[in-house]
Amino acid sequence: MSTSIFKRVNSGWLGTAYATTTAVFIGVQSFLIAVLQGPWVSFHSHGVLLWVFLTAIVVATSLAASAGLVHGAVLIYRRVCAAEAKAADEIYHDLLSARETQRLHRARMHEVTSTLAGVRSASELLCNSETLDPERRVAMLTMMGSELRRLERLVRAHRGGADTMPVDNGVVDVDSVIHNLALAHEASGTTVVHMPSNALAAGSSDAVAEIVNVLLDNAAKHGSGSVDVAVRHQRGERGPMVVIQVSDDGPGVAPHLRERIFEWGTRGPDSAGQGIGLNVARKLAERMGGSLRLAVGERTTFVVTLPSAVIEGPEVETEKEGTSDDVVAA
Repeated sequence: MSTSIFKRVNSGWLGTAYATTTAVFIGVQSFLIAVLQGPWVSFHSHGVLLWVFLTAIVVATSLAASAGLVHGAVLIYRRVCAAEAKAADEIYHDLLSARETQRLHRARMHEVTSTLAGVRSASELLCNSETLDPERRVAMLTMMGSELRRLERLVRAHRGGADTMPVDNGVVDVDSVIHNLALAHEASGTTVVHMPSNALAAGSSDAVAEIVNVLLDNAAKHGSGSVDVAVRHQRGERGPMVVIQVSDDGPGVAPHLRERIFEWGTRGPDSAGQGIGLNVARKLAERMGGSLRLAVGERTTFVVTLPSAVIEGPEVETEKEGTSDDVVAA
């Protein structure tokens, strides 16, 4: 765009300079011819010198005028380039903002869809199963109420203009979060094996629920129908941590995807997902002062570490955070 504008500006100014120079030169040349051919030229013994002198003045004046016009064209070109660069920069930042907004909407819709799927499966199970014992029915109804309230908070935060899910520094009952999500996924046909740990994490219950839900979804889609969830305490470099491991017996993550598995939009060739959940889950874990990684091993195991809400308590395993690839059996 800048080049085309410069061509138009440059051609206009240089055309004007050329026309002006030519007109001045021809005009003065005609005047000199008239003077030299006039009756009083005989009084000037050096008419030729006069011709050369005046011609030099005309040429110098014309060149100076042309140089001024070219300089003006260059200044205009620079101003046009600067204006276009500023406009392009503004457009670029607008596009980045629009992309982030779109990603936020897709991330929220991803979690809304997943949560509703669990509630729907539970409601269908309650309606169609005549062999479900009363205790199980109460547990399912309690889970549905809890998940719907979480969904309501998620939608309310999104409508309120929040760019990301709030991760208030509260106390999270990890077993309770996993128990509710396990019921939702079991209603969809996935067996979730989890042993109580009495672990308390520091962070947001809704954020922890979204992280675990993403990992359970991932295991259900790519595993063999059974998911193991193990929770333990660990003393990391930043203090006591709660470690959540979600494992399945699926085919595993392809080697060429292991380094990019947490990038937005990354998914396997046979995956029906959107490649959103793991990216969102890692960001939530990091915002709470934790992490999410893919462990090395025969099983597909994702490891979540979160700050513990218990500063002093029972003996915990001492280990440098993020260096162990051991899988804790559920």
